[in-house]
Amino acid sequence: MKTATLLPLLLLPWAACPLPAAETIPAHRAAQIHDAAPARARVAPRRKRRVLIWNTPAHLMARDPHKGYCIPYGSAALVALGRKTGAFEPVESDDLAMYLPDTIRQFDAIVLNNSSGPWITPTQADLAKDAFRQLGADAAAVEQTLRQTLLDYVRRGGGLVSLHYAIAGNAHWPPFREMIGARFTGHPWNEDVGVTVEEPTHPLVAAFDGADFRIADEIYEYGPPYDRSTLRVLLSLDPARSNMGVRWIHRKDGDFALAWVRTFGQGRVFNTSFGHRTEIFWDRRVLAFYLDAIQFATGDLDAPTAPRPDRPARPIPGTEPVPGLPGFASLFNGRDLSGWNGDRRVWSVRDGAITGQTTEAERVTENNFLVWKDEVEDFELRWKFKLEGGNSGVYYRARRRPPGQTKGEALVGVQADVSADGRWTGVLMEYTLREVLAERGQQVRIETNGTRQVAGALGQPDRLLSAVKPNAWNDASLVARGGHVSYTLNGLPMSAVDDRDPKRLARGWLGLQVHAGPPMRVQFKDLWLRRF
Repeated sequence: MKTATLLPLLLLPWAACPLPAAETIPAHRAAQIHDAAPARARVAPRRKRRVLIWNTPAHLMARDPHKGYCIPYGSAALVALGRKTGAFEPVESDDLAMYLPDTIRQFDAIVLNNSSGPWITPTQADLAKDAFRQLGADAAAVEQTLRQTLLDYVRRGGGLVSLHYAIAGNAHWPPFREMIGARFTGHPWNEDVGVTVEEPTHPLVAAFDGADFRIADEIYEYGPPYDRSTLRVLLSLDPARSNMGVRWIHRKDGDFALAWVRTFGQGRVFNTSFGHRTEIFWDRRVLAFYLDAIQFATGDLDAPTAPRPDRPARPIPGTEPVPGLPGFASLFNGRDLSGWNGDRRVWSVRDGAITGQTTEAERVTENNFLVWKDEVEDFELRWKFKLEGGNSGVYYRARRRPPGQTKGEALVGVQADVSADGRWTGVLMEYTLREVLAERGQQVRIETNGTRQVAGALGQPDRLLSAVKPNAWNDASLVARGGHVSYTLNGLPMSAVDDRDPKRLARGWLGLQVHAGPPMRVQFKDLWLRRF
């Protein structure tokens, strides 16, 4: 039996795993994965647990190495989860003897780590092993025994976790996909998508703080036997926040599940689409999600599995009307970050306000953003803010930098700026693009050729700054209609732009900023949006 090691011995060639074959995972990646794994499990194991991490057998890998995807990274992550937290003893293997009756019962759960191909079918090399001889030399009879053993293992209370491509394994064996709950029908997306947390209070989505989020991975589409009447869907793709212009979308109902749980007899089954890109395996949210799934499969983490045939009705952030302000919708419910996506180490809800905070121990080396789920074009935004140190503001009509281009701003767009030292308070700027568009106190016209000229004054800059209260709540508003933008603080116009440049950004994302540099804290509340 192949026992668990910290680093898998083989790395497979694949676009998302660009290292040559026969190399181990680089030491810095192994360390990154280990560091990203939770320090402790959310629940203590009820007894000592042993979990089989099942990888694609070597003979199938040799036949089609592309089916390996990121198995070595997944192995490193799963081993780290068990060893670092003590939640389970990880045992890696691709030896089919693991599924013999006397062996499989040693495990509390099985994690199918991107395992693919007809791996339940024994080879002649398998049949020659002592462990198989007692079953006879007939390959079909041996396979039938292995199939029945796996089904019985789960039916009688075992746990099964299926990661990414594992759902496509054993395609020649329909009961296998029926046990997991669906069939792989394609992967239309390999990009950043919006994810809906369908049941925010479910224990298995705690890693995402019960809030919708964004993630970049190869995203699957599932088909029959996929049926919500037999599954409890936890996460699904949000078509409104995802690129629906990709090829190979077959479903017409917009129902793209990304994770679910179900029971199979007395057993517990979990499946997720996540697990293709290498960076997934050092995403802290995903590793915590995996750990919770494994603890659910072992029986240590209790979680509802009863099917929900219909998608749960939840209020959609940004649709709740604001009393007394016709046409405005609230972007913040005062309780959680529903509708917003960002680094939860930086962004949270404290004292009823969205809070972005860095400390000496938790600094950011690049400007950090909390991004609203929808793009904006022409609008009026009102909000309250309190800034303690540093620099912040609201980005609007922003575009995202492509994945991997992390140097500089993660968002590029116009910012209604504010800073503790006062230098940037009331300024409209487009950092890294056209830079300052209008200083505090200025009305600026930008011509079609990009030239700028001050067209008027809104007030003396120092007097305008004196109206902004440090370390206290301030009122702000931003109005954008076409190229006309005006920025107001505490009822005083701070800056305005008449932007006629055809290169200006006319539509894009809305984001709140924490600036790189010294420790700081900024809070936002009463965020109200009206679209024109």
